[in-house]
Amino acid sequence: MNIFKPANSIEKDTPESKYFVINSNQILSFKNENFLRPLSSDELNWSGLDIKRKHFLGHLNNEPCFVVSAEGECSLDQVHFSDLRSMLGRIPDDLFSVISRAIQIQHWFDAHKFCGYCGSELKEDANERAMICSNCNAPPAYPKISPCVITLIHRDDEILLAHNVNFPDNFFSTLAGFIEPGESVESALVREVQEEVGINVKNIRYFGSQSWPFPSQLMLGYFAEFSSGEIKPDLEEIDEAAWFKLNNLPNTPPSNISISGKLIEYYVKENS
Repeated sequence: MNIFKPANSIEKDTPESKYFVINSNQILSFKNENFLRPLSSDELNWSGLDIKRKHFLGHLNNEPCFVVSAEGECSLDQVHFSDLRSMLGRIPDDLFSVISRAIQIQHWFDAHKFCGYCGSELKEDANERAMICSNCNAPPAYPKISPCVITLIHRDDEILLAHNVNFPDNFFSTLAGFIEPGESVESALVREVQEEVGINVKNIRYFGSQSWPFPSQLMLGYFAEFSSGEIKPDLEEIDEAAWFKLNNLPNTPPSNISISGKLIEYYVKENS
């Protein structure tokens, strides 16, 4: 069981430190191992990679843990760099939060090279996780998170699932969308459902949340009860949506990977 304690302090690495290595938004893993894991200090030293920067993430099993930005060829045996989405089935549940944090912090750093006010190069703050401009009085640039609402709509022994235009055939999921400025989560949920499938909902109930590093989202999960209307997919994001009986569901996201799968699994267990 891995235990991760996030921290925002700036710490130096030690011989006991662990490292998640990223190269061009791809993460390093071992081909001959079932699950993604961090590198040890020795493995990083032997990798032959050109280390550009290290960001302290917190403590993994009481040991300092870092995300490392690297370039070049890795000399370790049986390793490769892969897109994080393709690795989802190989990420242990108890490591998902730290890997999500690693990806998001590296993305934040790469996206904040220059000041949005005067264009000067930003520098990393020595005391906290922020990028600062020494040329003007711009506020510090902290890591940004984009909140999203995701909801499972239910009607007795049926749930509404939708097929996104980018999904594989016969793969359905719950509805989701970004929360706009000035919106509450609940009002965003009502709007997104209306926009994507044309129905109204009621009795909105919070379920839980999940960090989703593609690139920096926070998924806020809800249940919502069908109220009125007829399903009409918007045909831009959603090309198909329908009611499914709990005992006859299509292919859906697995519960160990996404909060969408967790919403579906929980509702099925509670109502079967």
